[in-house]
Amino acid sequence: MSARVREKSMIAILCAGMLLCACAGSPSDSGETAADQEEYAGFVITRQDQQTDAAEAEEIDLGTCGERLMITEGGEYLLHGSMEGQVIIDTYEDELVHLYLSGVEIDSLQGPAISAVSASKLIVTLVSDTENILSDTPDYEGYEDTESCLYSAADLTINGDGALSVYSYHEDGIRSKDRVKIIDGKIAVQAKGDGIRGNDGIVMKAGTVQIQSEANGLRTVNHSVNPRGCVEISGGSIQITSGRNGISAASDLHIRGGRCSVYSVEEAIWAEGTKYIDEGCVE
Repeated sequence: MSARVREKSMIAILCAGMLLCACAGSPSDSGETAADQEEYAGFVITRQDQQTDAAEAEEIDLGTCGERLMITEGGEYLLHGSMEGQVIIDTYEDELVHLYLSGVEIDSLQGPAISAVSASKLIVTLVSDTENILSDTPDYEGYEDTESCLYSAADLTINGDGALSVYSYHEDGIRSKDRVKIIDGKIAVQAKGDGIRGNDGIVMKAGTVQIQSEANGLRTVNHSVNPRGCVEISGGSIQITSGRNGISAASDLHIRGGRCSVYSVEEAIWAEGTKYIDEGCVE
């Protein structure tokens, strides 16, 4: 993110010329203790990841935002409505952004539908009883570093009881440059590239995931320091149809619960490290 002077009165959102103020939030203020955390293969899932209360979030109607909603300050934002354009998150690297999707439809005509280019973490909560749709096009000129319909340069957590459908016509469906955590939710991805990619790791605790991808279904790519590159599945249901590997882990792979159905052209489950798969978890 480009350098600029931090001020308490800075504009939090730039939305097609409309100025909306929002409250700042910092992940360092969460007050979490060891009792609020669960650990999976070295990944910590916190109470913050599991939060689903949108009562204090700043409400934004995407229908009023033209072709771009810019979020430039950490905080909680409740999005609803539809737009042909993008949601771009560009905050300081120590600021957390929490998006609540409540009946959202974002159709990007160029680049990602939602892109967090700078933040400490992006949390996406799917509000109960809502359907949310993200889609892009093959045109990513100028967005070559963020080649995914839902992209985050920081850790990405998806939770909530709602549904999310992602249609990627260029490359990946969902990608984090760091880690992807799926706490719950109903997620469906159709992707030209990988379905869900977390460069440093993928954790799934619960929920339902359906992936149709021309490349890999789930994929990690980094493995230099443990637990980077691990895939950890401890619950939920996954159905994958892929043109390469169903699940591709750059390091260890743990499947300790849930149900996985994988149909792939190459290997159903591949890991550079060690595989730990409980009996009955993979069909």
